[in-house]
Amino acid sequence: MHAIQIHFHDRLDTRRLDQVREQLMSLPHVSNVEVEAGKDHDVLVEFEGRHNIPMSVMDVLHHQGLHPDITAC
Repeated sequence: MHAIQIHFHDRLDTRRLDQVREQLMSLPHVSNVEVEAGKDHDVLVEFEGRHNIPMSVMDVLHHQGLHPDITAC
């Protein structure tokens, strides 16, 4: 299993974070999306390692008008 950490520069409320989580979970090969309690700027995405998920994640987030930084874990 591989993971990336996403840090949002945007301020996201709980409803918006839930929407982002649901959209990321709907991507093929994504197995888990976690939002850390109290850290509304950070999300962890776990995915199957043989697939180029980080680019798919960036596409989804940019399409939503978000401006994240992504770091491999």
